[in-house]
Amino acid sequence: MNDKIDTPKTNIRFVFNHCNDPAAMQVFYSDVVGLKEAAFDEEQGYLVYQCEGFQMMFFRAENELAPPGDWADQPGYEGGTLEGTSWAIEVPEYEFAETVERVLGSGARVLKNAPEWRMDSYWGFTAIDPMGNTIEIYTIPAEKPETTTWPGK
Repeated sequence: MNDKIDTPKTNIRFVFNHCNDPAAMQVFYSDVVGLKEAAFDEEQGYLVYQCEGFQMMFFRAENELAPPGDWADQPGYEGGTLEGTSWAIEVPEYEFAETVERVLGSGARVLKNAPEWRMDSYWGFTAIDPMGNTIEIYTIPAEKPETTTWPGK
């Protein structure tokens, strides 16, 4: 076995997602979650985020898409049963609490009303985006907290 980890020769550069409403996705991911847009064109029906080495893209579907309807099964939390695609979004520790408050204020469906200390290593907060996709918003604190109950809850 080779103990040295080689740099991959191939990389994922684009993730394509279809959605019913790119403008609703733009409000959620840009204004609420705080991702930085690389491109958005409501008329053409696309939205792009540059994410450390790849682009996450949303394109308006030609036909109405049904939302998944349940929480995705992701490592780190209990509650999801849907075996489907979901993703996690890392937020800097200094922005995490404000991001959680924006998500709560947006009316998005959330798994719990406060972040949870997960896998004894990070704060995680699970929500559903406007297309019904499960996303985990998380931060890894510089130091393990003294209590694993989210402050203020």
